[in-house]
Amino acid sequence: MSSQLEALFFEDPLVYRAPPGQFGILFLLRRDINSCLGAEAGAQNRTAHQIQWPGAMGVLAGIDLLAKFYAGEDGQGVGSRFRAFVQRFFHIPTAEAEILYQLRNSMLHSFGLYSRGQSGAVYRFNLISRGGRPLIRHTPPEHYLVDVIALHEDFENAVEEYRQALGGDTDLQQNFVAMFPNYGAIHIG
Repeated sequence: MSSQLEALFFEDPLVYRAPPGQFGILFLLRRDINSCLGAEAGAQNRTAHQIQWPGAMGVLAGIDLLAKFYAGEDGQGVGSRFRAFVQRFFHIPTAEAEILYQLRNSMLHSFGLYSRGQSGAVYRFNLISRGGRPLIRHTPPEHYLVDVIALHEDFENAVEEYRQALGGDTDLQQNFVAMFPNYGAIHIG
């Protein structure tokens, strides 16, 4: 895999770079997530000023993006890709991967906190920002409390773990290279 492509895609979002030039999509997304969640100076130095819904939406879109690279395809099966990436790199069970996928659907498709899964299961979400554990708390039958700061922290850990996994896995490298032309970088003038 080209180390230049990897360097552009995984560039540190805390390093400021001004246009014009080529910018990695993941770099831009992480930079904007940090801005939304008050982490411009790093996750350990969060400011009180936060706009959490767009920050959470950015994280969920980032998972979608990385799931395409992980799978090496961008066709049908968004849910399967998303769940597979989250299970491997967030280290959560299948049920929690489904909950995050339903949160993704509710926020990115409806800008709301309600989703109905294919099985008919109902998901009603509340977002908090404590940065503690657990990431997800379930109050049966259908209420889920998701910590946006924990989600961001888990996402950043997943980004790094995925980057490291690329180094030693030729299948992941091929998948990454296959997706890069469409989703890896853009030119900003």
